[in-house]
Amino acid sequence: MIKLRKYVWLLGGIALLVSCSDDDTTRENDVDLDARFFNADVHVAVSSLSQDILNYVSSNYPDLTIIEAELEDNGNFEIYLSNGLELIFDSAGNFLGIDDDENEDFDDEYIPVEEIPQNILDFINSNFPGIEIDEAERENNGNYEIELENDVELIFDANGNFLGRAEDENEDDDEDDEDIDPANLPQNVLDYISENYPDNTIIEAEIEDDGGYEVTLNNGVELEFDAAGNFQSAEDGNGEDEENEDD
Repeated sequence: MIKLRKYVWLLGGIALLVSCSDDDTTRENDVDLDARFFNADVHVAVSSLSQDILNYVSSNYPDLTIIEAELEDNGNFEIYLSNGLELIFDSAGNFLGIDDDENEDFDDEYIPVEEIPQNILDFINSNFPGIEIDEAERENNGNYEIELENDVELIFDANGNFLGRAEDENEDDDEDDEDIDPANLPQNVLDYISENYPDNTIIEAEIEDDGGYEVTLNNGVELEFDAAGNFQSAEDGNGEDEENEDD
């Protein structure tokens, strides 16, 4: 009987050790899918871009608007235009060229899915099953930025290790804003701009999530209108209130 008890205790001890080992393995392999990685590339407001950049865009692409602007981790600005062009400027606002992924001077590179490291693909398949990859980019710091079709952006290091979801501490809360062609703005908005800013052109136009309109001019002034097109406020590129004669 004593031998039997010892045998049972021995088996129990082994089971406990295996259980603890499994728990440790689970903890070690657990990945926090909600972890946030503060991306080196940060979105910036179009109105905050230097006047040199705004002048270049409005002079060379007068029929286009800016869809998005980013400050890269190397200090360059990447400007996305409404026709798909990506313009690169240095920190002083000097135009460097067009990023078409054939020009390796700008480092950031869009890559096809088949060039994504296998361990990254395995991670996505395991943790986001059934969700397709919408876009993949190799950043100039070696990281991989993977955007899924559900708009989740995942960041991996050069070795394919998961760093977290892309989080931009400088990004405005304007994910629901929609870029529109300035010609589709309400007529009273266009009339207001024509009357009060006759020497300026629209360089960005958006419908905000509340139905209002945000319009950025090529002098960096940002105008706000309500959903009916009534003028609400104006700020310059530094966030200062812009005084108008009609205000």
